Amino acid sequence: MLLIWQSLDLRLPDHLVFWAACSHVYFGFLRTSEFTVPSLASFSSSLHLGVQDIAVDSSSAPTCMRIRNKGSKTDPFRKGTFVHIGLGRPPLCTVHSVMTYLASRGDVPGPLFLFQNGQPLSRALLTDWLRQILVSANIPGNFSSHSFRIRAATGAARNGVPDHLIQALGRWSSSAYQLYIRTPSKSLAALSSKLASSQWPSISH
Repeated sequence: MLLIWQSLDLRLPDHLVFWAACSHVYFGFLRTSEFTVPSLASFSSSLHLGVQDIAVDSSSAPTCMRIRNKGSKTDPFRKGTFVHIGLGRPPLCTVHSVMTYLASRGDVPGPLFLFQNGQPLSRALLTDWLRQILVSANIPGNFSSHSFRIRAATGAARNGVPDHLIQALGRWSSSAYQLYIRTPSKSLAALSSKLASSQWPSISH
């Protein structure tokens, strides 16, 4: 993540969009389909992430961000769920990066992540930009947008986060014992600072 941050010029609006999205997907353990939009014409406020789906605990000094996830492959009936992200360690802090971006973006309806030309962040664009950064840094591997989710899980495990919390953060449903665990949102949000201490590895996905 630090490598991505160092490769960007956050004075440029589109770089600010990309960094906010990268931070958002990493600390939120998100699947690409949960925050990208194929095209502006395909955007649906009932399906895709928008400005109205982001909330913070304080407008002046936020410490936790709540994202309304409207659906994923583990939520086929689209009941929705909430993702909680707390403060990280600057510059790796989703709360700061997303709020900085939103101050520039404004509250115009539409996809959450919009570039200067009015086009939304798509899976293809995210993957292409990520690969360009990693190739320029001579980091081997066939990276994709899914690498963020893999990296988040790996970083959490390396920092001693218990398996059941990793599964709760990533909203994985592969283990039956998750049905019996209730994880407080504050516990999930507090893990962001641990993820911020990890570097991007050579994982090919």
